[in-house]
Amino acid sequence: MDDDIEYEKIQPVYLPWHKPLLGRILSLKQQQRLPHAILIDLTSGEDGTEFIWHLVMLVLCTDAADVIPCGQCRSCQLMLANTYPDFIYVSLLYSDKRKKMNRDINIEQTRELIHQVHLTRHYDNLKVVAIYPAEKMNIASANSLLKTVEEPVPQVLILLVTHNKGKLPITIRSRCQILTLDQPEKQVALDWLLEQGMRAEESDKYLEYAGGDPLLALKLKAQSYAGLVDDFKQQFARYLTNSIDITTLVTGVIKFDVGLVRLLVKMVINAYCYQLSGLDVNLQARKTASKAGAREIFALSGQAERQLMIEENNLNFQIQLEDLLISLKQIIKRSKD
Repeated sequence: MDDDIEYEKIQPVYLPWHKPLLGRILSLKQQQRLPHAILIDLTSGEDGTEFIWHLVMLVLCTDAADVIPCGQCRSCQLMLANTYPDFIYVSLLYSDKRKKMNRDINIEQTRELIHQVHLTRHYDNLKVVAIYPAEKMNIASANSLLKTVEEPVPQVLILLVTHNKGKLPITIRSRCQILTLDQPEKQVALDWLLEQGMRAEESDKYLEYAGGDPLLALKLKAQSYAGLVDDFKQQFARYLTNSIDITTLVTGVIKFDVGLVRLLVKMVINAYCYQLSGLDVNLQARKTASKAGAREIFALSGQAERQLMIEENNLNFQIQLEDLLISLKQIIKRSKD
């Protein structure tokens, strides 16, 4: 039955700030110094699949110009068609039972990967394995992969691509060469956003919302995030004066994408981190700090990072969100007493 399903082909995407990392990996290949395993830490929280496709195409291409694959050789053509037989891509699978993506990359997936790694290559080129997002491997799957990472298979390159390398076991990390795909400098990001059709005043604002991540800034603009920020500020101010209760406040935002809500709440908590520390957003002294309040809210910021990552269900997320905002209100009130 699955054979009748037509999947959208993944296509490679190259962005200007990818060049340093791509150039470094290509140079290692040309010098025949490619490590057997590379851990790539993505500083953007946005989907890295298309970047991975470009990287793998570049590594396999026989006639790349600078960091751009030729697009014409056999390897490029097969990668564009998503049919290169010596490329093994492991990611989260869709669960028919749960009707959504699995939370983990499971041990059955890594066992199949290991089996494929040891099969004879189809072509006289590298066999490439990419696991993304690698931090989603559960303990069993990471442990099953360890021996393959420890004992390299000739002509096999393993790419572990992650948004959070700290979640990977140290036994895995220590056996990989770790590279980081950095965010662009601010002006590069602003120029790119202008090229995407964003107005200058919007690009600066949305880039700030996105913490310097131009891909996220573009996504936030498409979702009218600025309006959500303004509405939430007004509602939160009403909540602080007891004009509305916590349920009303949270019900107003929970209908939006979970990722947007996470970003919004972290932004509000961070703003109060600055305020209670006596600083403005440029880290300049602004007012007398509340040392106790600053300590409490920095602790709350860490708590938010943990609590808001839950993915079990919407009700649980709402409960966690209410808990954080109640705590924030209490900290603000105590800092004023």
